[in-house]
Amino acid sequence: MMTELPGCDTSVVKTVSVANAVSVVKTVRMTLVRAAVVVALSGAGALFGVVQPAGAAAPAVTATAPAAAAHPAAAPAQQPQPAPVDVVKAYFAAINNDEFEAAWALGGKNTSGRPYDSFVTANQGTDQNVVTVDSVAGNKVTVTYDLTLINGSHQRFTGTYTVQDGVIVTADVHRV
Repeated sequence: MMTELPGCDTSVVKTVSVANAVSVVKTVRMTLVRAAVVVALSGAGALFGVVQPAGAAAPAVTATAPAAAAHPAAAPAQQPQPAPVDVVKAYFAAINNDEFEAAWALGGKNTSGRPYDSFVTANQGTDQNVVTVDSVAGNKVTVTYDLTLINGSHQRFTGTYTVQDGVIVTADVHRV
């Protein structure tokens, strides 16, 4: 319901209301994306077959409260970058959960060598990736993963993923 304001042009009020609504939607969406990444990086990978090497300690993840929607112009607080191993785990967890936008943002755009639609099509045939972290050296994470396709067939891969600024930037992967 719109209340007439004396001396105000109604079209200006409607424009401001739409702009505020868009800002709130963007803030809520960003909060949900951040929450999903926190969940993915805080150990949800274990639910999807992602395992740590024997004797490795679970990484600590700290969640921060999102900025209040009342201050949409405020710059977001600088978040510490996740550990490279957590980025790789989150990437595979996103693929396992058919969260292709998240997988694309985590590095699929840099490693697939194809456009987003082809990336989605290729990964929709995947039933599950069971990933084992073989080693971590700086920003390079070496993994072995068993891929089960929806038709029941299996493929095994090994490779090294290079992570910078919380995103996989290169992957050297081959079938074994």
